[in-house]
Amino acid sequence: MIFRVAKQSLLHRKVSVMLTFLALLVSVSLLLSIEHIRKEAKSSFYRTVSGVDLIVGARTGQINLLLSSVFRVGANANSVSWESYQSIVANPQVEWSIPLSLGDSHKGFAVIGTTNAYFEHYRYGDKRQLSFQAGGRFASSGESDSSIDSAGDSENGAAKMSAVSQHFDVVLGADAAKQLNYKVGDEIIISHGVGKVSFSYHDDHPFTIVGILQFTGTPVDQGVHVGLNAIESIHTQGNPSLSKSTMSRASLKKPQEAEHAEHEHEHSDKAAPQPAHTPLETSNKQDSNKHALAQPTQVSAFMLGLKSRIAVLQMQRQVNQSKLEPLSAIIPGVALGELWRLVGAVENVLRIISAAVLVASLLGLSTMLLASLRERRAEISVFRVMGAKPSFVFWLLQLEALSIALGASVFAVLLVTGVILLSNDWLLAEYGLSLSANILSVHTLSMIGVVLIATFVIALIPSIGAYRKARSLN
Repeated sequence: MIFRVAKQSLLHRKVSVMLTFLALLVSVSLLLSIEHIRKEAKSSFYRTVSGVDLIVGARTGQINLLLSSVFRVGANANSVSWESYQSIVANPQVEWSIPLSLGDSHKGFAVIGTTNAYFEHYRYGDKRQLSFQAGGRFASSGESDSSIDSAGDSENGAAKMSAVSQHFDVVLGADAAKQLNYKVGDEIIISHGVGKVSFSYHDDHPFTIVGILQFTGTPVDQGVHVGLNAIESIHTQGNPSLSKSTMSRASLKKPQEAEHAEHEHEHSDKAAPQPAHTPLETSNKQDSNKHALAQPTQVSAFMLGLKSRIAVLQMQRQVNQSKLEPLSAIIPGVALGELWRLVGAVENVLRIISAAVLVASLLGLSTMLLASLRERRAEISVFRVMGAKPSFVFWLLQLEALSIALGASVFAVLLVTGVILLSNDWLLAEYGLSLSANILSVHTLSMIGVVLIATFVIALIPSIGAYRKARSLN
């Protein structure tokens, strides 16, 4: 009987009930969405890289090194010499390594110079390996660290370098390929610097897309991966500031001067004797075969996988005390934890805001019930005449409040699920954040339980008032 009475009572005051319901719906939706996004973001954050024992770079803070090497945020001012890299990789405890060269971009997406070891050893999530949705790895350049290390040190290494001189390959992350609408076989030009706008393009070194990675939900999706040898070549063969795009922009500003300078250059080339092999002549001749790949001289950072987890701390200490140059070795899990603690303050602020909005909505619910008590004096009198106890009136108001809160919570779950389904592609494109549309979990149910308990506590104010009025009618 009490449920039927509560239903009719709510329908009788449907305007005020609907306004209170909407206020609770918004507040509960905000609370659930913040908690779900926090949980998913934390999970995505910690699964960015796994299976990597150490990340090594030039001397800097561990958060700065983590941000630049894993999240492609910021940059380390210094690089690691190739000699230091080879020396550390030669340690018997090292099982594999992934060199990284950063500092270039393509239409706002970070360019990562690396080797095929990246696709072989890089792990994310629960140690999941990178896979391809189209194409594959670099054709030949940078097959392994050993092939790079041996190049130039022996005739066999020189032969290997010669064999890969035709390949300027690029592998795109899923997000980069989707946003730029690229496919395997397309050619792209990378630019110097990490900004979306650049004035220095390496357009005399076009790269061919040979592979597109599957979606990972990590910064890998935003990456443009090229061979380490190729990235070295575009910086050593010719001056990027003299690229074709730069010259074309100059000709747009002063076409007559640019044309005059070009003719003078052609005449001087014909008249003046040329050395047997000048850098400019060599570079021009190599335009027809996309240039010979150069051996790396430095890397921005590199990842290490060790044969034994026990050796991680020992290896970290050896790298940090390196006499070749100042280096920093960080443990990714420790650095990720420290970075998350830094953003934890923002997380707590969001939680406090959502909780405050919820409390405000619950107070509005309590106010609505209190305001209705004067109107319901006659209703309470009828209940008493019919033999209802004062406790009946108490639980009637509690049931009304809990019904509104429970209904708002159920609709909030549906609303948040729908919003996630509709906005997931946008969140992925803009922020690289992939959210699961399934928000139902033990944590979500516990949050709804907290909302119902808070509703019960807040509704005690009008419920006790109604109880006293009912008793006064004896």
